[in-house]
Amino acid sequence: MAHVQKFTRGNLNGLSIHLDRKTDHHSNEEIDPTKTYLNYDLCQKEGDTLSRLNDRLKEVYCMKRDDVKVGCSWIVTLPKNLKEQTESDQQAFFEKTYAFLSERYGGEKNVLSAQVHLDETTPHLHFVFMPVVWDEKKQREKISAKEVLNRNDLQNFHGELDTFLKKELPTIYKDGILNGETIELDSVKEIKKYAKQIQEKKDDLSKELKLFSEPKKVFEQVEKASKKSLFGDKVTLPYNEFEKLKNLSLSGIKLNNQLNQVSEASKKDLTVLKKDVDLVEQEKTELKGQLQQANQRVDEATEKVTYYLDTLENTLKTGQKFKDQAIIYKSILKDAKVPFQISEMEKQGRLILSKVENGRMPEDEKKAKKWISVLEQNKEAGTIPLNRLESILEVLKAFLEKLLNKELTFSLDGLKSRDTELKQTQKPTHSNSMNRGR
Repeated sequence: MAHVQKFTRGNLNGLSIHLDRKTDHHSNEEIDPTKTYLNYDLCQKEGDTLSRLNDRLKEVYCMKRDDVKVGCSWIVTLPKNLKEQTESDQQAFFEKTYAFLSERYGGEKNVLSAQVHLDETTPHLHFVFMPVVWDEKKQREKISAKEVLNRNDLQNFHGELDTFLKKELPTIYKDGILNGETIELDSVKEIKKYAKQIQEKKDDLSKELKLFSEPKKVFEQVEKASKKSLFGDKVTLPYNEFEKLKNLSLSGIKLNNQLNQVSEASKKDLTVLKKDVDLVEQEKTELKGQLQQANQRVDEATEKVTYYLDTLENTLKTGQKFKDQAIIYKSILKDAKVPFQISEMEKQGRLILSKVENGRMPEDEKKAKKWISVLEQNKEAGTIPLNRLESILEVLKAFLEKLLNKELTFSLDGLKSRDTELKQTQKPTHSNSMNRGR
């Protein structure tokens, strides 16, 4: 029988401790540490479960969320009929199962662990793999447990594994992996319906058994028809009444056996059904979490869109305000009979005035000279009022003089430095003076 689970990256940290037996203190009381050396890993890649996970994550795309299922696990238990077989037969079963699982889920590159545990009550295989699919739109591999372990895969898994093993191991694998213990159902609704049918059948049989376990009327009829012998140690009764009593007894025994059989089968079926229900509930919880995250992202996006719309509305209002002011100024100029046209020179001059008045100065000497030239031209043409123009010219000329003095200071400092170096190189040493004296 096989059972599937999904794991986040956080879950795999704890799972790896169990799979790779990284501790001697196990919470599972069925583990016998003296037999742990018998365990083996069918995956031949280097490293352990976590290192293989990290290596593969470098090659595929994975969403950066804590709830992403980066790993899945099939636990395949050794069938009952193989428990008495040789170790080689049991190993052949696990190797063929590994071949089936590896091929089904993308090859050994996606396998994280294939540990066969022989140190527990029942030998079993932990096949852990990464659910990798090809993203046709982005042309890359990605992690998606939902797409790999879909409804079709889960419905057909047991049957296809059973068929594969019967074909590959015809001499040792005959009864199959299912053995009446695995029920493939489509949904929780069908699971509940199936469980309800079992319960109804049990109730009907209980009623029939009760009818035959308390046959007071039948025995009263038999007692009336019976006759005691003279000595009172024997009872005789008509043949037809004897047949009633015999049939009653046989029917009661038969029904009791049927009820016991149904009860045992129901226990197994309900155990399997409970696991399937738990699996569906787990997927339901995962979907609920994903839905909450999606709603949160929608809320955040809505807030951003609202902010951008408000900003755009304010910008449009400001633009409309400036547009209205321009219309008013144009109307005033028209009434004053002043033509609403200025020369390019005046435009440049007024722009320069605005920049300087708002604290923006030219970046260098060249630009400062150009700004002064433009303002001087406007001064000669009389396009801008002198009181405003001359004050800005004085500011620019003072700024230019400051730039020139700064450059001159740097230049003089450089000359002094070079002159000092030259004098040091030309100064004769004491030894050279002595030689020249000789």
